[in-house]
Amino acid sequence: MSDKLRKKLFYAAVLVNFIMVTVYEFLTPNMSDDIIYGDKVAEAGSFFDLFVQEYEHYMDHTGRSVAHFLLRIFLYIGNKGVFNIAAGVVFAILSLCIYQCVDFKKEYDIRVYIGILILLWLFDPAISNNVFWETGACNYLFTAAIMFAYITLFKRAYKEDKPGSIGFIAGMFFLGLLAGWCNENSSGGVIFMVLVLMFLKWRKGKEFKAIRSWMVSGLIGNLIGFAILLLSPGNRSRAAAAEEAHTGLLAFAARALRVTLILKENYLVLILVFVVIAIAMIYRAGSKEKFVPAAFNMLLFGLAFLVTSYALVAVPDSQLRTYYCASLFLMTGIANGFSWMVNKGFSEDLLQIVATSLITVFSVLFLFSYIENGANLARIKREFDERDAYLTDIAKGDEMYVEAPMLRPEWDNRYSMAYVSDICEDKENWLNLSYAQHYGLWYIVGVDRESWTGY
Repeated sequence: MSDKLRKKLFYAAVLVNFIMVTVYEFLTPNMSDDIIYGDKVAEAGSFFDLFVQEYEHYMDHTGRSVAHFLLRIFLYIGNKGVFNIAAGVVFAILSLCIYQCVDFKKEYDIRVYIGILILLWLFDPAISNNVFWETGACNYLFTAAIMFAYITLFKRAYKEDKPGSIGFIAGMFFLGLLAGWCNENSSGGVIFMVLVLMFLKWRKGKEFKAIRSWMVSGLIGNLIGFAILLLSPGNRSRAAAAEEAHTGLLAFAARALRVTLILKENYLVLILVFVVIAIAMIYRAGSKEKFVPAAFNMLLFGLAFLVTSYALVAVPDSQLRTYYCASLFLMTGIANGFSWMVNKGFSEDLLQIVATSLITVFSVLFLFSYIENGANLARIKREFDERDAYLTDIAKGDEMYVEAPMLRPEWDNRYSMAYVSDICEDKENWLNLSYAQHYGLWYIVGVDRESWTGY
């Protein structure tokens, strides 16, 4: 394949990825927290009121101000189309940042890039929460892009070993501040990677002058942002409200077991792929002196995956979506190992055929899945829109106790969290009450869609 054709195919893959994400975003309605936060943002008299709201949120709920202020901005704009396009752009940027963190790749390495997209689309068990839900995307997709942008710049400057200008030093501080202020375990994982790289830089010559000013400014920014994140009074109130079956060391042991089981149930395939690639690299390298340089980046991201995941032992409970950035670290490690195998470690035709065939087969399978689930998303959105129009119209009258149809169950799929955000038969359910409050009703009771005759 010529370099010109490879370049065109690479940019085409980036564009197609952006379009596919954006289409799914347009097929995803606002749900649950989107509605709740949207109603709060609607109370803002001006853009600057959003800062007041976020301060109150920081004091009462959580320290993730970067994520939630982004969410408030999109909700304040009031046009979800803006968010949909922005999310598509951010997803594309994230994929390119992961690609830039891969060593041993060719220029415009289409095979490595499509491999990354396959990992992002098919092996994220909580993609409906992390990417195709406005609140979740701001909390995880957008913040992951910030953290990977910081890591990408850090690693590139680290590799070039340049002193850096005053502007770059200041820029790394600001980006480091944002990266440290994203998510508790994910930002901690970023700080861990930075500390490892700085330690190795110092260890090489046993002198601190090897540590560049931009590294220090970036780390200081990380630590300040991380401190602001953790010192939120809202974090303490949420932790105090959590209930656990054990206390003391038993509680931490139970949490560690919980994390381990989550990794086993949701990321075992990725972990096994990582292990198989590492074994292949050990055998092909033949010695520690050759293996360590080849696998360093892969092992660094793999270790960051474990640290970021098990950092959740510090909290009583965690959702699957909180493992998002950890899974991205693991995927980046796998991409590094794959790149070494196909571009440097194994030149045999059989390996090249197998690698290219796997990428092609998974791409075809994903294409069929994308079309099928896209149709399901369209059906789900149609029912959300119909119900929204019905409840909006009902709210204009005097009826305050309303029945409304639940979603048909046959359209559930891994790219939509609509079913966990749907109303149910219990009028006292928190989601039912939240939707009722949004429409100005007292209660909403979910009924089976097949028996519904209201419209």
